[in-house]
Amino acid sequence: MNLKSLLLILTTSFVLGANAQNASVTIDPAGPTVCEGTTLTAVTTGMTGPFEYLWSTGDTTSSITINQNGQYRVRVTGTTLYNGIRQVSSALVPYTVIVAPQPRIFVQGDVNVCPGDSVRLVAKFRRPYYTYSWNTGQTTPAIYASQSGTYVLTTSTNTAGCNFSANASVNINVFDNGYQPAINALTPLVACKPATFQLTADTGFANYEWTWFDGSATGGVSNTSNATVLLDGSGGGPILDTSTVYLTVQLGGGCKFTSSTVVRSIRQVDLRSPFCGVFNYSLADSVQAELVLTYLYAPQYEFEFEETLYPGTTWTYLSNTRWCNLSNVTPALQVSKFYNVRVRPVINGAPYCYGDVCQIGIATLRPNHSTLSNAERLDGSTVEASIYPNPSSSEFNLTLSSDLANTPAVVTVTDLSGRVVETFNFDGSQNTVQFGKDLMNGIYMVTVEQGDFKNVTRVLKSN
Repeated sequence: MNLKSLLLILTTSFVLGANAQNASVTIDPAGPTVCEGTTLTAVTTGMTGPFEYLWSTGDTTSSITINQNGQYRVRVTGTTLYNGIRQVSSALVPYTVIVAPQPRIFVQGDVNVCPGDSVRLVAKFRRPYYTYSWNTGQTTPAIYASQSGTYVLTTSTNTAGCNFSANASVNINVFDNGYQPAINALTPLVACKPATFQLTADTGFANYEWTWFDGSATGGVSNTSNATVLLDGSGGGPILDTSTVYLTVQLGGGCKFTSSTVVRSIRQVDLRSPFCGVFNYSLADSVQAELVLTYLYAPQYEFEFEETLYPGTTWTYLSNTRWCNLSNVTPALQVSKFYNVRVRPVINGAPYCYGDVCQIGIATLRPNHSTLSNAERLDGSTVEASIYPNPSSSEFNLTLSSDLANTPAVVTVTDLSGRVVETFNFDGSQNTVQFGKDLMNGIYMVTVEQGDFKNVTRVLKSN
């Protein structure tokens, strides 16, 4: 080997060895201050791939993203220029990460503030590189709120070129001395008796107290944000038409506020007893309902009619008074028929509960003659008649006499539904006839027709 060849071999070996010795890895960017979400990348020299990576975080990719302060290192495995496997590690590099703000407002007290008081608002999750700005114009991390409104905190930073900003807000209510807490009605405040009323208050108060008088000895109490008021006299007191419900709320600062509302139960309305169960009305007569208290409104009365022979078919008459003239009812009531009648109040346009059903009947008696015992015929003659005993536990006796002694009479017995249960002829010359021995216990209508005379009376069969 000549000298020139030897020198070439020695020079090449020196260069290759130097390159092998210079294999290294560094981290980019080098820091030390970076923004949240910065990507760190491993940069190798003196090696060729394929590469394997292992970061101090446990990641095995060529790059990682960091979001918090710490020291980071990466180890790379690759191939040197000799085609040998080589592992190199970076230095342990400290990073300070500028974190994007996630502001929160801490309320040192209650968001509901008593009159004349204030509450301290403090920024949470603070950093030394943050700046603070409130919509009030203040720039401190903490302020005092003494007026109602929405308080907005803006937290920002532009350290090391990291431009971050975020907002947080809180609503503060500073109450005045005349505040009245809202009472929200989940059900109507006027209802049929027995009436149940569901009431609720606005949330956010430290304490609640509901009180009311419902006719019982102690009334009602609730210590939650809801109250259920029952007006039916269940506590042993009288049934009420109206009750005042009081709500008192207390703030965290100790002050209290009170408001009230009125609930009303509409009593059941029936036909007045003198007008119920009468079966010899003429169409010129009127019936009257019981009184409903006005409650600052002028109540109307809705009368409902149902012919007993056709249950389920009803019609109504609306009156501005408690009176209903039978001739005003449409469709018109018919002579010799029976009707189920009930009535309900209509207050401020809203109809309420119906009362009990009452039966009435329409007969052809002339005015001022309302009994079967002595009725006047159209021609001026009189018919003397009677049914006795009434009530009866066995049978009834019917006597009938008139100026037309030989005029036969037709007697029809019906139950309250209008169903005919017995019918027979009665010779006017007869003194007395008996009927009803086989009737079941109950109320029946007896219709007597003789010539142009017709009348209806009610009898009671009982043991």
